[in-house]
Amino acid sequence: MILPHKTKTLSLRTLMLVLLGTLFINTISAIQNKKSSKPDSLKKVKIAAIPIINYNPSQGLVIGAMGQGFYKLNAKDTISPSSSSGIFGMYTTNKTYFVSLFQRLYFNEDKWRGMFAAGFGQMNFQFWQQLPIEGGTFIDFNTNASFALARMERKVYKELYVGLEGVISRAETEYDIPDFFPDSLRYDKRNMNNLGLLLNFDKREHQMNPYSGFNIAFKNSLYATWLNSGNDFNKTELTYNHYYQINNERNILATRFKTTIASGDVPFQGQSVVGKDDIRGYTAGKHRNNQVYALQTEYRWRFYKKFGMVGFAGVASAVNNIKDIPKSEFLPGAGLGFRFLMLPSERINVGFDIAKGKDDWGLYFRIGESFGR
Repeated sequence: MILPHKTKTLSLRTLMLVLLGTLFINTISAIQNKKSSKPDSLKKVKIAAIPIINYNPSQGLVIGAMGQGFYKLNAKDTISPSSSSGIFGMYTTNKTYFVSLFQRLYFNEDKWRGMFAAGFGQMNFQFWQQLPIEGGTFIDFNTNASFALARMERKVYKELYVGLEGVISRAETEYDIPDFFPDSLRYDKRNMNNLGLLLNFDKREHQMNPYSGFNIAFKNSLYATWLNSGNDFNKTELTYNHYYQINNERNILATRFKTTIASGDVPFQGQSVVGKDDIRGYTAGKHRNNQVYALQTEYRWRFYKKFGMVGFAGVASAVNNIKDIPKSEFLPGAGLGFRFLMLPSERINVGFDIAKGKDDWGLYFRIGESFGR
């Protein structure tokens, strides 16, 4: 059974943050003290890893880890960014679990970019259902899901990349609703297979941790019955990231705008949810709709050697149609984060963020910076 959505005491949050800080600092210290026969810049494969201990009101205590290895596919190719392979796993006290593998490839002097990923898991979560009398309530649901993704992009003109993405996804969902509702509303089995067209104009001077430049990314994904998808609809994503160096590389201002628009026969699984990097501070799954718009900014400050902090703030809106934005609920989010430069030659930071949203909050672990995944 999913944990009910309710406000936890400050003492529990404080305890979790103390445990988090202790674990994170001890891990960083151990990594710093570990001697290596080669400097970071000479290693063929460079490893970044971070443990995860987290808590949120919907899923309870979260325990997991993620790791990523960075390497060159061709040692003579000095133009392509480093490729990487990674793994992520997590388990929560409400019996949610998820495991995924992912791969990013850069080759032929960055003329080609590829990404592959696969994962499976069980999610016990909730969504907000608006009601005509009571106003609204959280409804618990359980989803068993698996997916596989393949993406390939080709540079066609200067910094412009064009590509295709294919996703095979299967989800079986059970909603925790009263017994008098029919089984057709209680159970849902659905494929979410899709094909996507990608355009990316990339002027960033670094892929994982840019100090300057910008990129504009567009993706249009087609979900169709002829792809063995359960519904016929389109989802369009438009993202604009810009990075400004203030005096030096230790002070970076990053800005981001992202919108996701779904149209057609959009199912519950095809809607977008406010949260994650857009906007941090929302973990309960309450705010979702066919369209989500988010605008935010982040200041990144490396204040001492390899140690740094970030501060961020933004606002989002989840609506059925863009014309509904003026009368919709605006969802602000803001927070702070800690960073450690684990792999200087790759500019790879590890760290965590804590963010506060409207009647919600979130804790986020990461390898690499926000806006870059």
